[in-house]
Amino acid sequence: MTENLMSKSSGRIYLFFLLIMTLDIGHWTLDSSSVWAKGPAGALVDIVDLAPSIVIDIRYATDNNFTGEKLYPAGRCLMRRQPAEQLTKVQKELRKKGLGLKVWDCYRPLSVQKRLWEKVHDERYVANPSKGSRHNRGAAVDLTLVDAVGRELEMPTAYDDFSAKAHRDYSGASDAAKGNRGFLESAMSRRRFIGLASEWWHFDYENSDQLELMDWPLEPIPQVATSRQLIVVISDDWASSKGKAYLFNWEGEWEQLRDLASGVEESGRWRRVKKFSVSLGRQGMGWGQGLHPDNLEGAYLLEGDGRSPAGVFTLAGAFGYEPTLPLISRIGYRQSTLTLRCVNDPRSDYYNSIAEDGDFKDWKSAENMLRADDLYRWLIVVDHNTNNPKPGKGSCVFLHLRGKSRGPTERGTAFSKKDFEFLLSWIDLTSNPLLIQMPLSVYEDVQGLWALPELR
Repeated sequence: MTENLMSKSSGRIYLFFLLIMTLDIGHWTLDSSSVWAKGPAGALVDIVDLAPSIVIDIRYATDNNFTGEKLYPAGRCLMRRQPAEQLTKVQKELRKKGLGLKVWDCYRPLSVQKRLWEKVHDERYVANPSKGSRHNRGAAVDLTLVDAVGRELEMPTAYDDFSAKAHRDYSGASDAAKGNRGFLESAMSRRRFIGLASEWWHFDYENSDQLELMDWPLEPIPQVATSRQLIVVISDDWASSKGKAYLFNWEGEWEQLRDLASGVEESGRWRRVKKFSVSLGRQGMGWGQGLHPDNLEGAYLLEGDGRSPAGVFTLAGAFGYEPTLPLISRIGYRQSTLTLRCVNDPRSDYYNSIAEDGDFKDWKSAENMLRADDLYRWLIVVDHNTNNPKPGKGSCVFLHLRGKSRGPTERGTAFSKKDFEFLLSWIDLTSNPLLIQMPLSVYEDVQGLWALPELR
């Protein structure tokens, strides 16, 4: 009967078998980095958000490491989501046995890898940055076992002991140390992690050797933690002049109490409110000057280049043609006049500021805030390049109305009239709203790094 069944539906059974092989059943998996690393599964996440019971002791965020130098600005364990979820399962399984994990290193920026290579030119212990480590790909972790109160179990060596004693086949350790080393390796291998032969503490997630190398700085953006409203604008790629805007509210405080009463144990979360289509710069986006770290990979916006700024930005007040806004709003508002200008002359002392024409005028070029068309009938000022403005790095960036053609902008982000009305009525400057703009692939990389919401 089995043979007949196979002959009649062999194709479906074979496909079913392939699907089963990709499920969470230890090492039996047919997925590869080219598949799982795309989309949310490949995004960096903070392991404490998934498994807060894991002990975090990031040595390179201190001087307690083989270099004697502090190499990271913050002690964070970031990994791509799929390996992070598998590591969470390891922790849950260990907790049932009264044990747990202590993590020493996770995602490592490529720039730090280069500094380590300068210290140790030995690929058994430090990967050559020209090829990179799985750490630089967000798919490796250095860790050990701890007991129920966080005390480390005996292992053959201390962390970053670059000697033969750290090798997995070293037989001179105590029976207890060898047993703990083997137990850790077994627990990790069941969840698709492969131990490095020369370091008992190092584990690579399988099928991760072809992932892209990353050099995102580890600095968090503190303003995200204090914001309660986000406008997240996403494009398909750097060159795209079209995007989607997602509005998010942070739900906490009384919402937390409501959820706790219903049995939902969360400390707060981002909840999407609206999603709009928007227009971006005619040349797409380039990194702007905002709250995000400097020196990120990719092109930077320059004055007049036709690109909207990518990054994280605060918002200032609103301007418009009418004496008051025709709706209830919790944003500061000022009426534009015939003499009100936004100065875009990099040589002016008033570069990237909104000023009235007068005796102090020192600029050769500026934008009229009161235009002949409706583009600036309502606008919100984006704090791009505002603190100690850098000449030529871009000026006069606004959220504003779309033109009749619904085409690209010169540098702003443009909404339909209906959507902008909602935005004006929703936004509340006391909630510290932020504008976050970037291509989707970049957002997926930094979402966990900067504690941004998932796009759902």
